[in-house]
Amino acid sequence: MVVKAPAKINLGLAVLKRRSDGYHDLLSIMQQVSLADTLTIEPVRGAGLSFSCSDPSLNGEDNLVCRAAALLAAQTRKALPGVKIDLYKNIPVEAGLGGGSSDAAAALSALNRYWRLDLTAQTLGELGSRLGSDIPFCLQGGTALASGRGEVLQPLPGLSFFWVVLAVPAGLGLSTASVFRALNLEGAPRPPIRRLIAAVQRESREEIVNWLEERHTNSLEAGVVAAYPRLMALKKRMRELGLVPVMSGSGPTFFALTGGARLAGNAVRILRDEGYRAYLCWTERSTR
Repeated sequence: MVVKAPAKINLGLAVLKRRSDGYHDLLSIMQQVSLADTLTIEPVRGAGLSFSCSDPSLNGEDNLVCRAAALLAAQTRKALPGVKIDLYKNIPVEAGLGGGSSDAAAALSALNRYWRLDLTAQTLGELGSRLGSDIPFCLQGGTALASGRGEVLQPLPGLSFFWVVLAVPAGLGLSTASVFRALNLEGAPRPPIRRLIAAVQRESREEIVNWLEERHTNSLEAGVVAAYPRLMALKKRMRELGLVPVMSGSGPTFFALTGGARLAGNAVRILRDEGYRAYLCWTERSTR
């Protein structure tokens, strides 16, 4: 079995308040894109799980894929056939693109089929939310409004096709937890996500692009950019290349939507030549 685990971007992210459980309430519109990791799942003799990753630093039982498999296995009392999972990473790590969450979601969905557990999508989402706030969205895919700590989802009309340019400085990764811990809620902007929701519901490309062109689309962006000057330089360079860059999630990746294939392709080539990790992909409707 070969399974894709697509990345996500946050078209908008408003952090509302800190919760008593240590998380934050938020409103965000999440969008699936075509950049994806790949999981291969193979039967093995005997029981148990064998796991390996193309990035050696991500090997080990603490990987979300292994934790998802263990959580899923705990839902049944019957003996489960052994399985070997290989994870091939394409999505940059600690980049605000939900790579680890998507890997876990792909593992939950695929192993549910492989082990013939017949768990519902709702049950898989509930299990996924125990491991990470983005996992329920990664199970669903497409376009959705996320609330709560990110696990409460309302499907939205699928975004029309956009080319997506993703870029991040080489060697820079940020832990989501550390970014939220450093957030000063009093000084952080609160983007008007309801306006973006209306634009998506109207399926208005022009309104979506206009919204992204506004200064504040992500409550976390200003604090992260201030702490990492390389991100300000990246944002400026993307603008010089004719793009409208916006930070995804907790960063440090910036994305830009465009209808121009040549513009997007040229930007990615230039950014790569200048030492950035840059990717050309596109928006996708749900593949689940």
